[in-house]
Amino acid sequence: MLDKRSTEIALIAPTIELEKKTIAIIKERNDNIDVYLSDSKVDAIEDALRIARQLEKHGTKIIISRKGTAEAIRNAKIEVEVVVINTVLSDYIEAMEIAKQYNGIIAFFSYDDMTDDVKTVCQMLGINAKYYTFKTDRDCERLTKEALRDGAVLGIGGSMNRKYAEIYNLEHITIENTETSIVTAIETAEQILLVKKEEFNKQQELQVQLERYKAVLNFTHDAVIAIDEKGIVDVINPIAEQIIKVAPGYAIGKKIDDIIKDSGMVSILRIKEPQLNDIMDVNGTLVSTNRIPIIVENQVKGVVATFQDIKIIQENENRIRRRLSDKGLIAKYSFHDIKGESKSLKNTVQIAKSYAKSDSTILIQGETGTGKELFAQSVHKASKRKDGPFVAINCAALSKSLLESELFGYTEGAFTGAIKGGKIGLFELAHKGTIFLDEIGEIPIEIQAQLLRVLQEREIRRIGSDITTPVDVRVITATNRDLKAEINDNLFREDLYYRISVLNLYIPPLRKRDDDINLLSNHFFERYLGRKSREYKNSFNAIMEKVKDYKWYGNVRELQNFVERISVLITYHDDFREIDYIIDEFILDNQSHKEMKAQVELVNTNQGVDLSSWEEERIRSTLIKNNLSIQDTAKELDISRTTLWRKMKQYNITY
Repeated sequence: MLDKRSTEIALIAPTIELEKKTIAIIKERNDNIDVYLSDSKVDAIEDALRIARQLEKHGTKIIISRKGTAEAIRNAKIEVEVVVINTVLSDYIEAMEIAKQYNGIIAFFSYDDMTDDVKTVCQMLGINAKYYTFKTDRDCERLTKEALRDGAVLGIGGSMNRKYAEIYNLEHITIENTETSIVTAIETAEQILLVKKEEFNKQQELQVQLERYKAVLNFTHDAVIAIDEKGIVDVINPIAEQIIKVAPGYAIGKKIDDIIKDSGMVSILRIKEPQLNDIMDVNGTLVSTNRIPIIVENQVKGVVATFQDIKIIQENENRIRRRLSDKGLIAKYSFHDIKGESKSLKNTVQIAKSYAKSDSTILIQGETGTGKELFAQSVHKASKRKDGPFVAINCAALSKSLLESELFGYTEGAFTGAIKGGKIGLFELAHKGTIFLDEIGEIPIEIQAQLLRVLQEREIRRIGSDITTPVDVRVITATNRDLKAEINDNLFREDLYYRISVLNLYIPPLRKRDDDINLLSNHFFERYLGRKSREYKNSFNAIMEKVKDYKWYGNVRELQNFVERISVLITYHDDFREIDYIIDEFILDNQSHKEMKAQVELVNTNQGVDLSSWEEERIRSTLIKNNLSIQDTAKELDISRTTLWRKMKQYNITY
């Protein structure tokens, strides 16, 4: 019994001589072939079949043996390839030299008809030869007896003949194969094995390919139908069957026009051109379809059509847009939303539009309320990244640790409170899109180094991870600070400054755009009141005349807030004298605030009073007055919440 996995090629030898000779050849050639000797004392053929069955079981692919054994293995339907060690003239030469010395009939036994070259040599040597051909063990015994009756004095053949020659006392010479015959059989077997392996690999690749196609076909979101050159359906996936409303497998083998009315697929067989993004009705379902001809050697062999339910397309698009909107990953504004006719603003818009064509980093500078994010979103929407995400973050609104985790993300367990599974950072979310870093001047110096590395290497590493992830992101930054002054005070890295300011965009303040104040105020007024704005237009113009000399240091945001306040007052107050009082109070309040600040600055210059201490105390007292409400405090101080957060961070004010 075989107790191990066999070699892929094995040789079954019916004689000891063949076994020894083959082992020597294999050793010399360094072949990986096992050799087995069949037991002729029992029954050489039956023992060879037993060995062959075990070899099959243990993984042998090819068996080499003599002709009779090989044929027996084939007839037994053992699932291995069989290679024959053919007997050639040279194998008989030695035996024929001996045979020519005998007087009488020389019996040649062979599994097949004896070759003509052996017969010719026998005639030349004057050998009185007679030839006997057998197919089975029983034939061999019968023919041995027949040869004796014919007067044979010597038998020449294989191991099977030798067995019966010994039984019936016929002198016998066993033909042994020469080295050439054995090597030829081994090389043939090795070539066959190589071809079988190549074929197996091709079959495996084909199977994988078929399984891959099947997976794509069955699990794609598209419906897929294919027809042959006669218009018969030969491929259809489950999604298509659902849209067409047919049972699984029903459409296969049927004409496409019997399945889908006016499918348009048959016409593609004639025109040989694809039809893309066509809208059609498929059995009551409105779909978007592509129809593609299958062309082989300039002959149309069929058509493939894909369908998508338009309702599902719209639902998916809406769902994706909702998700992006929920995450703040879309730009809402474009250059069309930037209102203004002043020369300075138009010039800024033109510069920004030219920047949109590039992929370089942009530093947007301007006072609070000038619309820096509006420009950032507009640049993104006009760029080649417009279909990618737009991710915005206010760097002043977060602490150092929170800002770091928001920008770069973190792995599970990176720190106490880290959510399970970790969190993706904003740079990763912005991949293939734009990230907008507002208030860039507020970033702590430690994170500036990490940000610089991201800009240089274009890869990020999450907190708690040693794996870097490539990111393809366009970076736009904004600040209302003088970053060069920050560099001089060692608050901002010079190398980071030059990285983020490849392109510079300065947004002029509203007080330098007098032509735009009237346009913007009317735009906001019409937005808040709609059609009612016509009714109150004269009153609104009168109010705006009162504030025509106001400088709008809060810029567009301050103007917008003022117009919104006036819109509410005009609508719900009949007494316009009260509105005038509120307007006067607004002007006086803002003027007195600026005068107070100027006075403090003067005192600070002359007497050494610290303006920062005054500002810090004012913020603290206003917070307490408004019960720590950020919104109410910012409103009373007439600054934005972002500015208030930044000031609180600057003065280390917590609540």
